[in-house]
This record gives sequence, C-alpha cells and structure tokens, in this order.
Amino acid sequence: MNRYLLLVIFSPGLVFFYCEYLIYFFVQSSCDWPKLPQSNQSLRALILADTHLLGPYRGHWFDKLRREWQMSMSWLAANTLHSPDVVFFLGDIFDEGKWANQKQYEHYVERFKQMFPANSPHHVLVGNHDVGFHYMMDGIKLNRFYKTFNLSSSDVLRLGGITFVTINSMAMEGDGCSICKEAEKRINSIASSLKDNEKPILLQHFPLFRKSDAVCEGEDSMPDEEKHTEFRPKLDCLSRTSSIWLLKSLKPRVVFSGHTHHSCVYNHSGVTEFSVPSFSWRNRNNPSYFLVTISPDEHAVFKCFMPQESTVIRVYTISLLVFILTSLLLCYRRYRTGHIKML
Repeated sequence: MNRYLLLVIFSPGLVFFYCEYLIYFFVQSSCDWPKLPQSNQSLRALILADTHLLGPYRGHWFDKLRREWQMSMSWLAANTLHSPDVVFFLGDIFDEGKWANQKQYEHYVERFKQMFPANSPHHVLVGNHDVGFHYMMDGIKLNRFYKTFNLSSSDVLRLGGITFVTINSMAMEGDGCSICKEAEKRINSIASSLKDNEKPILLQHFPLFRKSDAVCEGEDSMPDEEKHTEFRPKLDCLSRTSSIWLLKSLKPRVVFSGHTHHSCVYNHSGVTEFSVPSFSWRNRNNPSYFLVTISPDEHAVFKCFMPQESTVIRVYTISLLVFILTSLLLCYRRYRTGHIKML
C-alpha cells in the first residue's frame, strides 16, 4: 500500500518534468545534421522562422506563457543537442512589433534575448509582424529593428566560405518608394560584388512567387482545404516580377523563406526553395526547424520536428485519468480494509 501511495504522490511531478522538459530532448534527439557525400569541411546552420512572441495586445497570459515556454525548451534542446555554427531567424520574431512603442519594443527585445540566448552567431531577418507590411512600415520601425539586430535592407554574409544574402521582403514592393529604392540599390550592389561562380544562399521572410501551396506535400504542409487558395502577391509571397529579378540578379543555389507557417519545397526553374514552418505551437501543432549542412558546392537539409502540442496534452490527460483512478482505488482499498477490521 505504501508503494502505491508513493506513486500517487510523486507521479504528478514526474509527468510534469517529462512534459515540460524531458520530452523536448527526447523528441529532438532523433534529429542529426545531414551528411554531405563529397565534402569533409562544412558549415552547420540552424534555420527557424515565425516565433511570433506575443506582445501586450493579443493573446491570453497563459497562451503567452505556454508558447514561450515551449519555444524556450525547444531552443535549449536544439542548441544542446546540435551545437550549430550559425543560426538564422527568418523574420516575424515578434507578433506585435509593428504596433509596439519604444518601451514595448525594448521589452520585446529583452524577452527574445532571454528565450534565445546566443550560443552561436545569430542573424535575424525582418518580417511583416516585426515592422508591418509595406504600406505600414516606416523608417523609424525599420531602423530600430536594423540597429537591434545589426542588419540592413539587404546584406551579404560570408561564413566559412559560404555566401548568404538576406533581404527585406516588404521592401520588394517595386513601387519606387524610398525604402524600396534603397533595398534594390543594395541588391544590385551585392549582385555586382558576387564572383562568377559564387552562388549565394538566399534568405528571406516571404516566399518567392508561387500561385499557391497546392504542390506542397508532407504532414506539416498547408492543410488540404487551404492548399488551393491562391497566394496574394506582396502579402503572401513576393510578386512574380520581384522573384524573377532576385533569381536573375543573385543567381542563388537555394532559397529559404518563412511567413506561411507551413512547410513547402518548391522548384523555381532549377532553384529549390524551402519554406520553413513556424517554430511556435501557436501557429501549428507540429512545429519544426531545419538543420542545414553546407559546403561551397553542396548542401543538405534535415527537418527536425519538435514535440507536438497534442501529444503533451494527451500525456497530461491520460496521466490525470490514471491518477484519479489510482487514488479512487487506494481509497476503496483503505475503506475495505478498515471495514473488514471492524467486522
């Protein structure tokens, strides 16, 4: 009887420890860096997107607490297990950055740094939730974000012999605005600086133009009932014109994007684009991130899934039912033992 009593007392704590800490390491330990068959020297990049840290206006406090804990633990497990050389955040790190005043923005930045401590170099791209869509973003919002994360409208990064180009998707509007002109000027300058055989890896928040996610497959692709909904250029993806211009100007070997919250692998006339799903339970039940091994001539991609929210809820529900039934059984046995002694 004492053994059962100890089980009832300590089992809730064990379940809590598993669901709130251990499960992240258990699930993500099945992931590993993909191998490159013809290269011994490579760069290991962890790529994630759309963390959407909630701000002061949207979401319940428990919603914020739950999702941020999930991302913190997923990040801790990812860094501990994989030790990436570099990390790229593909925009929308904040959910309400476009509305945040300076004080709220500074609080946002502190929370982000606490949740995603930099154990390796971080490169953060700007997303529409960070500064607003094209019609909403302005120089003040852009400059404070650029200053915080040490970037500009377009940047070229050369890391371990690998060239990366990052862009501000909302500046690809093509309407001649000052922000767009500056971004286009930067991209033209970067394109001119690239060597003939230097095909960069293009990183951006919006995906390149595609009509929809109809061709996308996999358990974390867009739900079937939404796949055939046509994308709105400049809102859901870049315009066809901007996409063709970027592909011709930069000649990337591979493209990584976020924004849709769903996974997709799309071929643009020989250039493969990977859309990275959201990192947060708030946007999907089965979030993930990409482990990308890169050499000057090759790259390989592995998608690492994090614990599903439904799995954690299921574990808690089953454990609660077992706890209640066990407690009732113990009470019944104690009652029966006492009743027999009285007889």
